[in-house]
Amino acid sequence: MNAARMTALLGLATMMSGCVSLSRSAAVDDLPADWRTQARISEVRLTRGDLKVTDGFDTLFKQRVQAKLDGCAKGERPLRLEVKLDRFDKANPAMTALVGGANVLRSQARLVDVRTGRTVGDYAIGKTIVGSRLAVIKMGEAEEQLSDAFGEELCAQAFPTAVATR
Repeated sequence: MNAARMTALLGLATMMSGCVSLSRSAAVDDLPADWRTQARISEVRLTRGDLKVTDGFDTLFKQRVQAKLDGCAKGERPLRLEVKLDRFDKANPAMTALVGGANVLRSQARLVDVRTGRTVGDYAIGKTIVGSRLAVIKMGEAEEQLSDAFGEELCAQAFPTAVATR
């Protein structure tokens, strides 16, 4: 499909639904099959640079990501999730109300065996949520929206069998 056609379809979908979600996630070092079925996330650690977020963002992010992962990683073997948040862009509400906007997240997610300290999975998690004027309120909840999206993306990447059976 050519770029012009794809852009037109994306624009049409955005106008009709209010939001379009685009994934840029990939496995760097995929979680072994036995961990996919036997693991649970026991702790979420977050590191980030000087990103424009609210004072309560770190707690909100950890809680929302943990809630998503509790739904897909239900095993007994504990893993620690180490997140390095590289980019977190929130749509400008005024611009979104006029023409649309995008909330963007780029990060790295490492899954570490709590017992050994060894990294057993490594993922590049990227999410872009494009919103039209119809979605100005939803797009304004960028921290909640992108925290949930991060958790959903990691579930789809690291625990796809759990996601498929929900």
